[in-house]
Amino acid sequence: MPLADNSSARFKPSLGAALALYAGYLGIVFATWVFNGVDYQRIGESADTTRLGYALPTLFGSAFLVVALSGLGWWRPVLFDSTRLGPRWLAVLPVTVAVVIASNLLGLQTDRLGADLLLWSALGAVGVGFGEEVVTRGSLVVGLRSRFGEARQGRVWLISTLLFSAMHVPNVFFGLPLWAMPFQVLLTFIMGTALYLIRRHTGTLIVPMVLHGLWDSSLFLTVATGREPSPLQFVVYPLTVLCALAVVRRGWR
Repeated sequence: MPLADNSSARFKPSLGAALALYAGYLGIVFATWVFNGVDYQRIGESADTTRLGYALPTLFGSAFLVVALSGLGWWRPVLFDSTRLGPRWLAVLPVTVAVVIASNLLGLQTDRLGADLLLWSALGAVGVGFGEEVVTRGSLVVGLRSRFGEARQGRVWLISTLLFSAMHVPNVFFGLPLWAMPFQVLLTFIMGTALYLIRRHTGTLIVPMVLHGLWDSSLFLTVATGREPSPLQFVVYPLTVLCALAVVRRGWR
């Protein structure tokens, strides 16, 4: 059985079109950062930096993706798979991510949470959860499947996740220290792997969308309220590596 149903696509999925969506989304996000004079190191410190560096760029990029995907007719293969990746114990991955998010949110200093900060953090969660997931584990996955076929799931995972990590390299031009960039790229690669496995396990991109958006916003809100993120977040990375190794050994079944 095919991994996704492309019958509703107005235009046949292709890697070239997927890469064009990827470039278009990044162009909008980084152009917005330049226009707003964003300092990457300060995103999430306040309602203003959350609005300018987090919510607005990703929402603008997401609006572009909505228009483009509607025109291409790719919504079904982008959002849903026809088959799911086993085994059942992979459910530990989304559950662990959800526990980390809950731990971060429950540990917030509520007296420092303003309505404007909560609003822009929520809108940022929608923007980044929708935008980054749709452009990488959505349209790129669809495009890569069209190029490599259903049997090359390893290549689809690797290339889509590498491109997800690469999205974060330009952060050095907006204030991220050069020495920190390799660590961020490594961690985003592992987190991208977790989100890819969650998509394949649940059979839908919607779960990674929700978890990705809440993960980022929960981290930004801890910074804005003067708290440290939950140390439980560091459990996700080795757990993801173990799950990925197990899935590869099973032949992506």
